[in-house]
Amino acid sequence: MSRKTIAMELISWTKSLGIAFVLALIINIFVFEMTGVDGRSMNPTLNHGDRLFAIKTNQIFKSVPKYGDIVIVDGNINKNRTIIDEAKDSAIISTILRRKNMDFLIKRVIGVPGDTLEIRNNKLYRNGELIEEIYIFEEMITEDMSIRIPDGHVFVMGDNRNDSRDSRDIGPIPLKNVRAKVIIRLYPFNKMGKL
Repeated sequence: MSRKTIAMELISWTKSLGIAFVLALIINIFVFEMTGVDGRSMNPTLNHGDRLFAIKTNQIFKSVPKYGDIVIVDGNINKNRTIIDEAKDSAIISTILRRKNMDFLIKRVIGVPGDTLEIRNNKLYRNGELIEEIYIFEEMITEDMSIRIPDGHVFVMGDNRNDSRDSRDIGPIPLKNVRAKVIIRLYPFNKMGKL
């Protein structure tokens, strides 16, 4: 093989790899992402080290998550997220740069726009009705509160209510900060399945 043929082959492979990388990055920014659970705030539903597959339906269709959906949110609610932020925070770029956005939280949607949420005597009420929460880790021990969820926001909480940084601390999450809906647990393999 001549040097020219080898060079042409290398250029062809480099172009193909570059196109594949750009396509993977676009899909990761706009369509889906894989992420890991860091911490205990979603116990017992999710555990530290679980690997998850999430789809970005909210970003694609501007939809409001449903009650009970497990979502990935950006807890920095005062920052106006841009496409550059999405690119920097994508799993691919984060892995390359070896950095992780510590404001990303995995939580359960408890309230949607227009809802009134109340916590009284460590029980959660939505629009005046007690919510039966079979998924929580243990009985919640927290201060009483009452909040009406504004338009364009959701209220999220961890399933491990006594060890969770969530909307009780940071406030309702703007829909633009809801990055993805968790669909499947991929790892550990013995717990693989739809959430």
